[in-house]
Amino acid sequence: MTIALFLHVIGISLWLGGGVAVLLLGAAGAAAAADAAGASRAGRLALLSRIYGMLVAPGAVLATVSGIALTMLVYSRGLSARLGTAAVAMETVGVLAGVLEIFVTFPGAQRLGRVIAAADPADPKAGERLRRRTTVMLRVTLGLVVIATLLGVVPPPE
Repeated sequence: MTIALFLHVIGISLWLGGGVAVLLLGAAGAAAAADAAGASRAGRLALLSRIYGMLVAPGAVLATVSGIALTMLVYSRGLSARLGTAAVAMETVGVLAGVLEIFVTFPGAQRLGRVIAAADPADPKAGERLRRRTTVMLRVTLGLVVIATLLGVVPPPE
């Protein structure tokens, strides 16, 4: 159970840290390159797509799989009676965040990287709709991760 918990914490750290890094780099790059050439925009978005694939997605997979493993360990050891509603809510919100991240947000980020790589560098609108959708979904999943984390670490009121 200790190893699963360690992997879970590492996964959440990668997921949150990578996601926040992608959001901050994207915002800083957009502000700095508002009037820059399309090539720098394409390079920035390609870099963000690679960071996403190297940190965010593996962190989401690791956190989701280890969270499911932890849940199975708790139930198999008969400790489920100790779980309160906050723990069950944490599990539900965490799995929802993981599913959204793995099956919606990550494929969108990878698709965005491919669209930008194939687009004309002079076209500032290339992939804009996909970029916005991916950003919104990343914010949603990161919000769900924060909620799940708070449900897991903040003790319920007595």
